[in-house]
Amino acid sequence: MTTLRVALGVLLLSLTMALPALARADASPGAPAAPRTSIPFKQDKQGAGSLAYQSMAGLVLAALAAYGVIFALKRYTLKGGGPLRQARRLRTIESMRLSRRSTLHVVHYDGEELLLAESENGLRLVSSRSATVVETKAAKAAQGDQHA
Repeated sequence: MTTLRVALGVLLLSLTMALPALARADASPGAPAAPRTSIPFKQDKQGAGSLAYQSMAGLVLAALAAYGVIFALKRYTLKGGGPLRQARRLRTIESMRLSRRSTLHVVHYDGEELLLAESENGLRLVSSRSATVVETKAAKAAQGDQHA
């Protein structure tokens, strides 16, 4: 999927770069050059074809810019509790498959850790304890490892 996006981006970028060159190539080479005027910064009038190519190139560039902004917003702010998403109250800490049809899940929910057993008969609460108790045990274990 990512390579498809990159390929489309490269294709669109190359088209936007090629459009002005195509517009210049469409100008009739046999037509006499317009005489220079005395106003040095006055631009010559462009043909309708050249204007159409430039308009298309502008639209493609605007679409690419919009795509880039949306991609950046999704990647950097919407994932994992970013500023545009509300904090999650439910988090899976660990899962372990016991057999083909049964799994144990440790889930953190509103300050509690729940041990859930999932089987073909449904979901069952095996154990629950406060998350603060779990955190203090983990901190003591970490301190014990440092002193050893």
